[in-house]
Amino acid sequence: MQVERRRAERDRRECGRVPIVLAVRNTVGGRFHLGQSEDIGPAGITLRRPRDLPVLPETPISLTFDLPGLRKTIDVAGLVVTDRRHGGFRRTGIRFVQPSSEQIALLSEFCRRKT
Repeated sequence: MQVERRRAERDRRECGRVPIVLAVRNTVGGRFHLGQSEDIGPAGITLRRPRDLPVLPETPISLTFDLPGLRKTIDVAGLVVTDRRHGGFRRTGIRFVQPSSEQIALLSEFCRRKT
């Protein structure tokens, strides 16, 4: 997959995202970590993660988070798209992999309410 580098990251997305701060439990390479979301959409999420834990693009990641106001926990697989240092943490862009139709509907409804 060739990444278009001439456009800003937010402009390369196929689906929009809304800013939101959520606790996100994530597992990479069998190790559990806690991160914090910056934004979310039906197709992916951006996480703030510890700066000393870099991951390569295309690394599988498992995510678990609660959507406020919907009383639903989302458990979804993802692939790292970008990962870079950003100040005192890492900023990691993740694309969801095969979310269920219910998960897509919940995330779409959540984003609709936030805009």
